Parts: sequence; structure tokens; C-alpha cells
Amino acid sequence: MEHLNGFLNYFLSPLSLVSMGGMSHMLGELLTSANLFFWFLVLILMRFVLPDILLWLVSLFYPRALFPSSGSGLPVNPLVSVIIAGRNAGDSIEKMILSTLQCGYHKLEIIFVDDHSSDDSVARARKWEKTGRVRVFEAKNHNGKPGSLNIGLVMARGEFIFVPDADCEMQPGIIQHLLAPFSDAKVGAVTANLRVRNAPRNWVTRFQECEYAMNVSISRMWRAPLNLLSILPGAGSMFRAAAMRQLGGYDSGLGDDTDLTLRLRKQGWKLRFALDAIVWTDVPDRYGWLLRQRSRWTRNMVKIRLHKQGDLYHFWRFGIVNAFVFADILLFRVIIPFLALWSVLYFIVTDPFSTPALLTVVYWLTTFFIFVKLLIAHDIAATPRLRMLWLAPLYPFYRLPIHMVELLSMLREFLRIRLWHPYVPKRIWARTPHW
Repeated sequence: MEHLNGFLNYFLSPLSLVSMGGMSHMLGELLTSANLFFWFLVLILMRFVLPDILLWLVSLFYPRALFPSSGSGLPVNPLVSVIIAGRNAGDSIEKMILSTLQCGYHKLEIIFVDDHSSDDSVARARKWEKTGRVRVFEAKNHNGKPGSLNIGLVMARGEFIFVPDADCEMQPGIIQHLLAPFSDAKVGAVTANLRVRNAPRNWVTRFQECEYAMNVSISRMWRAPLNLLSILPGAGSMFRAAAMRQLGGYDSGLGDDTDLTLRLRKQGWKLRFALDAIVWTDVPDRYGWLLRQRSRWTRNMVKIRLHKQGDLYHFWRFGIVNAFVFADILLFRVIIPFLALWSVLYFIVTDPFSTPALLTVVYWLTTFFIFVKLLIAHDIAATPRLRMLWLAPLYPFYRLPIHMVELLSMLREFLRIRLWHPYVPKRIWARTPHW
């Protein structure tokens, strides 16, 4: 107990006025030093905090730069095809269809492509065919989500294609908000704002509410005007049908949402984000499930962004902005996480007595900036709820195991260990090129 009290006193010491004064003096010295580790931290903080702060200032003094004017370049009430691909979605498909029919936009068709389910998904979806606005296609084989979406794309008659997940719900007004940026004829796709529907369930979902606020709502809000979006999530994105057909739809093998996004970028289409187009989605409510999800996401990131679409850095073919997007992915998703791990291990081995002090300073700086980012997210996007701000000091501990799993997943993918994942049917995987 004595050792625990000593550790807590040391860990909480930065909160005292004397220690804060000492830290301020030390920070001043570091600003004039050539300490590479310090400037490495500054680079990370600038990358993850400065854009949010600049976004907040723009939202205060020039909000028109963030929100597109609606409608002048669009036909009146264009037909929108909503394509939903699902497998064993019986528990959620009716809620999804109902929320779509009640979203406040009447000139739409809903196409549900069932990916050879073993539950009652088809029977539940067919109940809504009597509305005249819902069509159901029952696949006889398991094709995977990309293949199922391609079936829906063939069936679609709309000028715009909206693709949500089968277990989501749409907020009223979403279609109008998604259509607004298409008044620019160069816009090929618009992504919706994902909000966590099951946030109050437990501590795992509450942390994800904070994470989505920072890394989805706010991150995509500043990236979109700069044309830096690198992913249009499959849980809620709208596409210009002509752009989708120009690409030939999804790659049925390694054809996830990231792959389609980068292919659209290569064709020169602009990508946008609609803050007020809200899709409510459920997130993993068990930490083990969450870690498995992030492992899959990370391996897909390496598969698609660095291997399959790794030529995005060819600025002479795809432009300087796309080269910047690739560099951003490589630097901040791969290189810096491994450097951060190496730095911590280096200090533990070479100077173990300074490591607690260093980690304490890093922790409290990180906590402060997370608190700032959450406040900005709440002010601009009305998420997370203010009562969730107390999670800021605990957020680094929530993220640490995720970072470790992501690093391990990247290593496994780079070393080509167990490449196949069950989300791709084996017969399709067998004929898919792998890089």
C-alpha cells in the first residue's frame, strides 16, 4: 500500500501548482532545445490537435466555409436508390427499412440484397414490399458484402446511390443533407456522420462515442474541404451513380469501402462529408469484440491502402493531393505508431529511472489535448455528451490495448500471416489477387 500511495502521489503531482510551474519551465527549455523525442511528440500533437483547433476557429468566424449551399446544381428531387446488403440481419433489417421510409425524402427506392442468410431476414424484409418502394433480392450463394452491393447496383435506378449497413438507422433529413454537396458536379461521393446508437450501454460503448466524435465527426469535417478523405464508410455513404458505374462497382474480392474511396480519388472525383446527415450505428459492447474489429480494420488498411492501392503516391499520375493522402496514411498510421513503441522501449532499456517522469508528462499532455478535442467535438457536432468528458483521463488507457493490437495486426499483415478473413467467402478469396 505504501508503494501504491507513493506511485499515486508521483502520478498526480503534475496537478499541483508547484509541479505545473516546473513543467512550464521545463517546456520552455525544451522549445529551445534539439531534443528529437520532444519534437517527435510535437509533430504528433500538431497532427492530431491543431487541425481540430483550426476547424473550431473557422466554425466561429467563417462557418460558410464548412457548410455547402444546397441544391442549385441538382435536379429537383432526384431518385435515390438505397442499397442495403445484409447477412443474417433479421434482428435489424426492419428497423433500417422503416427509418429509411420515414427519413423525410419520398423519391427513393430501397433494395435489400440478402447474402444467403440462414435466419428470417428475407421474410422480414419482404413484409415491406407492399409499400411499392422496397425490393428484395435473395442470393442463392454467399457472395460477401461487395458482391451483394454489386447486385444492388445493377438493380438500382436512382441517379444517386446511398449505401448504409443493415444494422443502422437513419435520422430524418439525412437524404437532403447528403444530396446538398452534389450541387458541385465534381463531387462523386458524400459520407454521412456516424453516431453511436448504443453509447449508454457500458463503458466500452461510451469510450467509442468519444472516439467517433473525434475521429469521425470532427476529423472528416476538416478533411473534406481539403479533399483529404481517405475512407467513405460502408455504414453510410452516398455516391453519384455515374461515378459508381464508371468504376464498375465494388471489387468483389478486396472491395471494401476504403478500396472504393481510393479508386474514386484516382478518377479525380471530389469527396465530401455531411455533418448533419446522421446515421445511428451500434458499436461493439465487449472489449474483446472491439479488439477483433480493430484488428480486422487494421489488416484491411494494410491490404488496401498500402498494398492494393499503394500506387496512390504517384503524384504524376494521381496528383499531389492524393500523394499527400498516401503519405499521411503511411506516416501516421504505420511509421509513427512503430516509432512511438520503439521510443518507449528505448527509454525503458537505456534510462529506466527517467521513464516514469517522461511517461507522466506525456500522459498529462495527452489527457489535456483529448479534453480539448472532446470540447471542440461537442461544440461543433453536439457529440459526445458533456457528461462524458470525465472519460478524458481514462481515454489513453482505453486506446493503449487498441494501439498494441493494431501494431500486431500490421506486423501479421506485412509478414503475410493468415491473410484470409471470413468476411470474404473462400471461393471468392481463392480467385482474388493478393499483393
